[in-house]
Amino acid sequence: MRNSKAIALLIGPLVGCYAQLENPSISVSHPLCTGNTNCIPGGPGVPLSVTPAGGNTFTVPFGDQPLLKPSSSLGPATLNTSLLMNRATFDMRTAGADFMNVDSVTLRAALQPANPPGSDPCATASNCVTIATYVKSTDGTAMQQIVLKGNGSDLVNYINNTSHDLTIQIQATGFAPNTPWNADVSMDMALKARANFP
Repeated sequence: MRNSKAIALLIGPLVGCYAQLENPSISVSHPLCTGNTNCIPGGPGVPLSVTPAGGNTFTVPFGDQPLLKPSSSLGPATLNTSLLMNRATFDMRTAGADFMNVDSVTLRAALQPANPPGSDPCATASNCVTIATYVKSTDGTAMQQIVLKGNGSDLVNYINNTSHDLTIQIQATGFAPNTPWNADVSMDMALKARANFP
C-alpha cells in the first residue's frame, strides 16, 4: 500500500498540539494480480472481469488508530476526522494492452465485511455504497489509465471498528483488453482532523 505510513506519521503532531491537521492527498494502491503476472482474462470479445476467479473485493488495512474514527476522545479533547474520496485510478501494467473497450467502472465500499469471509459483501445491495465512478460515455475513452471521479464520500465511516479495514469492491462493464492483463488500482483521499476542547 503506497504511502501507508503517512497516516500514522500524521498522528504525532495532532496529539501533541491539538491543532487542526489536513493532508489533501493520501494515496493507497492495490495490485489486481500478484507479482508481475497477467492473471486477468483477456481477448477479443471477452467480457470484462477486473480480477481473477471473481475475486473483485480487496481490503485496505488502516490499523487501530484514533485518528481514523469519525469521533474519538484524546484526553480532554474530542477528535473529529474525515477521509474524503478524491478520485481513484486504474493503471495498466501490461505492455500492449489498454482500457479502450471498458464502458464503466465503479468502486463501492462495504459497510460490513463479507459474511462468511470470501463471499460477496455487496450481495445485499444496502451493505455497499458507491465512492467513485468512471463512465466512458461521459468521461471519455480510457487508454492506459482509467480515472474514477470520487463523490466526496467520507471513508472513515466505512472503516470496520473491529478489523480496522476498509473493504472495497470493484464493478465494471464492457470488454477486456485483447490479451490477459494486470493493473494497479489506487485511491487518493483527503484527510482532515480537528481536536476540539470542551
